[in-house]
Amino acid sequence: MSESKLQGYLVVKVLEAAGQNGDDDQVWDESVRNVFAKIEIRGPKARPVKKQTSVSRVAGGVVTWEEQLALEHFEGSGELRILLCQPKPKQPGEKSSSVVLAACGIYMKDILDAVPIDKYFELFKPGEGADGGFIRISMNYLKPDQVRNPDSLLGRKSTKKSGGIIPKLLMGAVLLGGGALAVKMIQHAREETDGSDETEKKKGNLFGKK
Repeated sequence: MSESKLQGYLVVKVLEAAGQNGDDDQVWDESVRNVFAKIEIRGPKARPVKKQTSVSRVAGGVVTWEEQLALEHFEGSGELRILLCQPKPKQPGEKSSSVVLAACGIYMKDILDAVPIDKYFELFKPGEGADGGFIRISMNYLKPDQVRNPDSLLGRKSTKKSGGIIPKLLMGAVLLGGGALAVKMIQHAREETDGSDETEKKKGNLFGKK
């Protein structure tokens, strides 16, 4: 599948879920003890994007996360899926797996028309379509030009180089004894950095890299 064009970022805060239906009847059984929420953006012409919360314990028919997730929204992705899942017990050496307790789907178009959103969404049990409780989600949407650092927003490691050793040394020098020491340490750090850069260039040439 070819890479679709990035449309923006859906910022989702998963707040809490409750095991009651609209009539306040309990719809989760006693086996539902530890759960997590999985958020997916899907579409027939785009790769699925998935994020999930940590596993949290159910207490009194309610589970709380208050965790923020950010998902890339690509062209051709028309549906948001919210799934309430429970980890399956596993034996040593087995891969982790889970079972979907309840879920719901929302058209991305409806979300984009309504953001910012903060509401309870009704969940339904898979297959039978019976009541599956409610989950409270808040959502907002950012265009690509509104995000200066996508890696930070998405919670992944940046591919860009950090500020390096000089800012760290400067802070240390200030704490230790003032501006003169800071200047000396920065000059020393620059000399070391220049030398290491020259070494890296030689290494690069050695392995045929430009």
